[in-house]
Amino acid sequence: MKHLFCLLLFPLFAQAQINGSFSFGGQTRNYIVHLPTGYSAGQSLPLVLVLHGFTQSSSAIQSVTGFDNLSDTENFIAVYPNGVGNAWNTNSGFPGGSTADDVGFIGALIDTMQVSYNIDLTRVYSCGFSAGGFMSHLLACESTTRFAAIAAVSGTMSNAAFNACIPAKAIPVMQIHGSADGIVSYTGGIGGKGVDDIINYWKGFENCSSSAVFTALPDTANDGSSVEKYEYTSCDNCSKVTLLKVINGGHQWPGTSGALGGLGTINRDIKATDEIWNFFKNFTAAGCPNAVEDITNKMPLKVFPNPASDIVYIEGENNLKSRVFVYDLAGRIIHREELQNGRTPIDLSRLAEGVYALKVEDSNATHTSLISIVR
Repeated sequence: MKHLFCLLLFPLFAQAQINGSFSFGGQTRNYIVHLPTGYSAGQSLPLVLVLHGFTQSSSAIQSVTGFDNLSDTENFIAVYPNGVGNAWNTNSGFPGGSTADDVGFIGALIDTMQVSYNIDLTRVYSCGFSAGGFMSHLLACESTTRFAAIAAVSGTMSNAAFNACIPAKAIPVMQIHGSADGIVSYTGGIGGKGVDDIINYWKGFENCSSSAVFTALPDTANDGSSVEKYEYTSCDNCSKVTLLKVINGGHQWPGTSGALGGLGTINRDIKATDEIWNFFKNFTAAGCPNAVEDITNKMPLKVFPNPASDIVYIEGENNLKSRVFVYDLAGRIIHREELQNGRTPIDLSRLAEGVYALKVEDSNATHTSLISIVR
């Protein structure tokens, strides 16, 4: 592993909030974990990463977004990482921006959450405000297989990140952006792409429908702004690209009770936090339900360790006539072999980090499970 875990754990997870840290890239990286009310060890819950904006902190974005309350009602784990110097390395070259390996750090943080809380690796999501939105897009470009979906509020992509973006697979994307954003312009500029550029890129990469399903959301708040919803569907891997365009909205988190240090109008017709979760919860890293068969346990066997780095062991009472297939999340077979009796080592060292489906079958039964490769 490229990082050293130094996580503070609390017995029985008695506290809903945990301040954690570990060493990564020669630096101590900090984060806040919110466990939903009633959480107990052994559960496998979704994970939502919430990334702060430039000059902000994990506690600030935690306070403003209200993801803790939603975590309690919707039963997912919310994690708020801190960027180095209150910044993220979004491949922008922005003065004051971080030069840390933040893509690597976020990957290590997901590993930490898996070790500590047995998260559902098929339901890991990232969202963020401003620079945190830029970072979420970068994760979708560079670490796609680790995420089921991403969302960005008032953040797009730097020109450099946009030009280098080669995702490993289609990934659902939500963009929430004010048309009057005075910091990250809706139309782009000063080294950053415009919202239309971002949406056109994602819908094109994912082979979505060229035209959007348009909805004018109810304008009930009398705050001088309104929201238009554009949904691009029929995408590869059952993905979707959604834009919530906040007409006259500023550089803000819609629905928040605090200004977040941003500028301009805060729209209150929607709550960005609710919109993001309602988008996220429709997707898993497995993509289309038919891309990888449903998880079953008809065949009595063990698959371990999970996560794994190179070798996965399959252990059963009688595997004499069984075969194992490993699929990527697009449903392609990338490894196959015959099983032996007892314990069989499966060498997956050539695979990139990510989530894969492992299927064992014989003439009478099958076992399919998701495994995570981390290094």
